[in-house]
Amino acid sequence: MRDDEALVTIAVFDTGFEAGLARGALEGAGIRALVPEEHRIRGGGHAFPARLQVLESDRNRAIAALRRLQIRLVSPPSTHDE
Repeated sequence: MRDDEALVTIAVFDTGFEAGLARGALEGAGIRALVPEEHRIRGGGHAFPARLQVLESDRNRAIAALRRLQIRLVSPPSTHDE
């Protein structure tokens, strides 16, 4: 892994909680993952969509791991994120 390797969004979940569960599953499989919106404060009880991101080099392995665990994947709007 390079220090400047890009993060890519592999799924978007309805809530940060759901994305956090998927993140935990990936980390259990040895794949580092990030949910940028996981600690976003919810105002008025509203849930916010949350992205699940991994390093670009882990993309295919992460998607395969989530499918193996039958975690519902929702395609992100683009293949690369900031």
